[in-house]
Amino acid sequence: MPAKLAALPKTETTSLPLLSEDSELVRRILRALAGIEYGSVEIIVQDSKVVQIERLQRARFAQPLEIPRA
Repeated sequence: MPAKLAALPKTETTSLPLLSEDSELVRRILRALAGIEYGSVEIIVQDSKVVQIERLQRARFAQPLEIPRA
């Protein structure tokens, strides 16, 4: 089960609605974060609406891997 999300505080310049853990947006963000050891999740917003979620996963190696020669 994912960790509980903290309520987002409202500021003078930003009034973000509180996100419930049951919202579709939160579920999609948590799904994008699931299983990433190294990487990032970018949330694209246009006109105060989330229009895209991008996930970039990186693989890191303790030692460089050798590329086999053809």
